[in-house]
Amino acid sequence: MINQPWTVSTKIGFRFAFIFILSFILFKNNGAFPFMQYIMQPLMPPLRKLVHWFSSHILDYPYDYAIYTNGSGDTSYDWVSLVFFLVLAVLGTVIWSVLDRDRKSYNTCYYWLTAITRYYIAFMLINYGVIKLTHSQMPPPGLGRLMQPLGEFSPMGLAWTYFGYSAGYNIFVGMVEIFAGFLLFRRTMVLGALITMTVSINIMTTNYFFDVPVKIVATALFALSLFLLLPHIRPLLALLIQGKPAQLHVVAKPVYAKPWKNKLMIGVKVFVLLIFLIQQVSGLLNRHKLMDHYFKKSALYGIYRVEDNAAERTIIPKDWMSIVFEYEGHASVRDKYYQKTALEAKINPGDKTISLNNYTLDYTVLENGDIMLMKSFEDRTEVVKLVKQKPEEFELRKREFNWIQEYPYNR
Repeated sequence: MINQPWTVSTKIGFRFAFIFILSFILFKNNGAFPFMQYIMQPLMPPLRKLVHWFSSHILDYPYDYAIYTNGSGDTSYDWVSLVFFLVLAVLGTVIWSVLDRDRKSYNTCYYWLTAITRYYIAFMLINYGVIKLTHSQMPPPGLGRLMQPLGEFSPMGLAWTYFGYSAGYNIFVGMVEIFAGFLLFRRTMVLGALITMTVSINIMTTNYFFDVPVKIVATALFALSLFLLLPHIRPLLALLIQGKPAQLHVVAKPVYAKPWKNKLMIGVKVFVLLIFLIQQVSGLLNRHKLMDHYFKKSALYGIYRVEDNAAERTIIPKDWMSIVFEYEGHASVRDKYYQKTALEAKINPGDKTISLNNYTLDYTVLENGDIMLMKSFEDRTEVVKLVKQKPEEFELRKREFNWIQEYPYNR
């Protein structure tokens, strides 16, 4: 394809791919290219208005304009913008094909499109791989999860708990995702694309079947990996399916007559990779700072059973069976029907007081970890004992890795 004139169908397909892929990457960066969100920020408000107009007047699909890309990447805005990019690519392909119908090939454009695509996939997967190495994307199940019955789990919550349980599994998956770095070099592009296609299939199916709202981006990673492999399909099939010898051709990079332009290309690549590396380190440090801030452990961290002493009490409802202090400022309660209630819990370790259930209570931590809550009224003093439980006795934490198992241990 590089040294020969392209067929009409190949040129049309390339024009469509060029417009659609670049549009998608520019507006669905998802943290891949450093600083891209700042560059594209002025364009996002008009794009939102244009997509909303397209949805209302062309697709006749109403949606809440206030909701766009957030923690979910599969909002109505995301799906409508995807259709918008497809329509834009079709119209752009028609116009481009009419105006540029005599061109023989697009070798230089193809190189730059594959380069941008390679870096987009690699940077995004490396982003996810690095945070998996530190077990910070899908954390291990905390106290609240341990107390949560299976029937309360959402499909996504179940998947996150499954993946988060094992640090070793996170490290392994993170390393495989970091292997997307093979895409950063032309000579290892095919190997990298085979890896990322396989990895993205796993991500994509998990997002589909566990209702994780990153379906569009996951599918894009798979489709873009396949796009990179398209020129190499025949030699790969010959080698892997037919058992015939085959040769993979490296995408040729453009060579400019002026040496400074060739040096500039190398300099730009080194600069981009250096910025990406700095971004990874700083992003990881910032992520851990945010996690330490927003997920700071409670001063009374633990799971406690509310002791029933048969006495009348008002400071703690009689139907409270257990209480979990996991993160600062928050607590969760399970009643006798095991229904969960989240509530605020402001703890002052200096004064040994806790604001809970609209009361400010004094507390004392006993040597065995139990807590005594006390509140004095004019006519009485109420005391409630919270008996500390042992999370390490939960089956999920107690069971360790075993090389030898005479019988399956399925609980």
